[in-house]
Amino acid sequence: MDILYVLSDIINYNLLICDDAGPGYALSMGWKYTYLHKLKLLDTKSVIIIDNRMAVTEIDRLKNMIIENPNNMFFLKIVDPYYDNTIHHYYRFLSGVSSVKNAYLLSVYEAQELAAELKYKFKHRYIHLPYPYLKGKEINTASKKNKILISGSLNKHIYPYRYGIWIKVTRSITRLFFSILKHPGYAELNSDKGHLHMIIKDNFVKYLSTFKYMLLCPSRCGIEFLKFNECAYAGCIPVGEAPDSYPQEIKQLFLPLRSSHFLSDTLKIISKQHNFDNLLILRHFLHQTRQPDVLNKVVKDFINSSL
Repeated sequence: MDILYVLSDIINYNLLICDDAGPGYALSMGWKYTYLHKLKLLDTKSVIIIDNRMAVTEIDRLKNMIIENPNNMFFLKIVDPYYDNTIHHYYRFLSGVSSVKNAYLLSVYEAQELAAELKYKFKHRYIHLPYPYLKGKEINTASKKNKILISGSLNKHIYPYRYGIWIKVTRSITRLFFSILKHPGYAELNSDKGHLHMIIKDNFVKYLSTFKYMLLCPSRCGIEFLKFNECAYAGCIPVGEAPDSYPQEIKQLFLPLRSSHFLSDTLKIISKQHNFDNLLILRHFLHQTRQPDVLNKVVKDFINSSL
C-alpha cells in the first residue's frame, strides 16, 4: 500500500510560512509527493492524499480524477474549519464530492463548524490526523529572554483569546514583559506583496527558542495548530489556552494568562522561577502520540478497516 501526496501545479509552495501543507507537510509524514499534472495512470494499490492548497482552476480536473478512478481511495485534506470558508472553492468542492464513495475527508484538526458539517456529509469516510511531531526539530537554548512571545494573526473573530491578550498588552505597562511578532502574511496568495518578514518555518522556531514563554491560542474552535508543536520544538513554556484535543493532564501544563486576571497572572509568570519540567512532559506526549510512525499507523489501520 503506497501513499502518494498530490500537490497543486499552480500554488507556489516556497512562499508558505510553515509546513502545514505542500512538500514540507508530505516530507514530515514520510510520504512521496507528486504534482497534479503528473497524476495520470494510477496503480490501484495507491492511496492518494490531496493537498488542501488547490487552485480554483484545478478543481474540475481533480473531481474527474476521483470519479474516473473508483478503485483508488482519495483523501482530501482539510485545514481551517471555520464557517468563514463556506464559499471558498475548495470547501465547495469537498461538499460536492462528499457522496462519491472513494472520496474521504482527512482533517488535521478536530471537526468543528464547517468541518463538522463536512464530516457529517462524508459519514464514515473521515479521519482526523493531527500534525506530526518531529523530535529532531527540538532546540535546547541555554539563555532565554524572560518574556512572553505573542505571534500570529490578530483577527478578533477567529482568535478572540489572542486578540484580547494583545489588547491588554498594548494598553498596559506590562508591555515590557511581552514581545510581539507580527504575522508575516500569506505571500502564496499574493506574491506581489511578499512576506512582511522572513521569520518563518525553521527561522521562526529558532527565533521562538530565544524566549522563555510563548502565548498559545487554539482559536474559537479550540484546535491544535502547528504552533503547539513549534512551541515544544523551541523549548518554550506554554502560556494561554490548550487545544481541545489535548488530554486534561496536558492542558494543565499551560500557565494561565486570563484577561480577567491579566496583571496578576502576568506578574506571576514573569516573577516566578518556572522550571522546564512541564515542557519535557509536553514534548514526551507529542512524541509518543504524534510522531509520523504513530500517525501513519492510524492512516493504515483506517484504510484496512475501510477495505
